[in-house]
Amino acid sequence: MRKLMVLFALMMALGQWACQLTRGAASWNTVTVESYESNSDNRMNQLAEDYRADRVSRRDYEARKGQLEIGSFHY
Repeated sequence: MRKLMVLFALMMALGQWACQLTRGAASWNTVTVESYESNSDNRMNQLAEDYRADRVSRRDYEARKGQLEIGSFHY
């Protein structure tokens, strides 16, 4: 009976540890996605600014915009 109680306590401890591990991994993933989207948003804004200032052609603007939209969850 004592071994069963020790085993149960060990399983509870491992379960708590696994939950903390996955929660930490999920929060790290969220931070990574947010920083990636922020970078994508900045690149899209820079592209629009370059197009308005006639630094890129309409064809290049559409091509680069399409590439940014494909790689983003945001657009």
